[in-house]
Amino acid sequence: MLTNQEAKYLLDIEKVLINPNQTIDLSKKKNRLELISHQDSDHNFLVEITTNQKIILKTSIHHLESNFYVGLLRIDYRGGHHNPTNILPTLPDILIPYADKWFNPTESHMHIYVEGYRPLAWAIPLSDIDFPIKDITQPSDLSDLIFNFARRINLKSLINIQQSIL
Repeated sequence: MLTNQEAKYLLDIEKVLINPNQTIDLSKKKNRLELISHQDSDHNFLVEITTNQKIILKTSIHHLESNFYVGLLRIDYRGGHHNPTNILPTLPDILIPYADKWFNPTESHMHIYVEGYRPLAWAIPLSDIDFPIKDITQPSDLSDLIFNFARRINLKSLINIQQSIL
């Protein structure tokens, strides 16, 4: 289990794509990017961009430890969620007002790692935080989301995106 400080450190360190020529193909149901950090080579990361029948778009970053991974950050568009009811001392103050909150499928939200809870059990509405892509309403929003998510997790590589052809 990670502490909140360790999770923040892992989100903040600079990361690069293991395969710098990889392309995100938005016509696929799942895209997976493997990342490393030259600042701290003990850690590997995985970014997944997923669409499914329940959630229009889910973007997440996981910290890889040997053969398992711990979710650090995830953004859901069109997916429901229920936050825990219990408040542990490790819960950041910003999340306390959202205890026991139900997110309906139209409320986009960001899941955050919190020490003492299962990974990504806590979420906050995108409308209440400083993340520029509040909703996905047109195809160009997907590219904007990916670029802003990359910025948020400190990914320094250039990202190639192949738009879906509908």
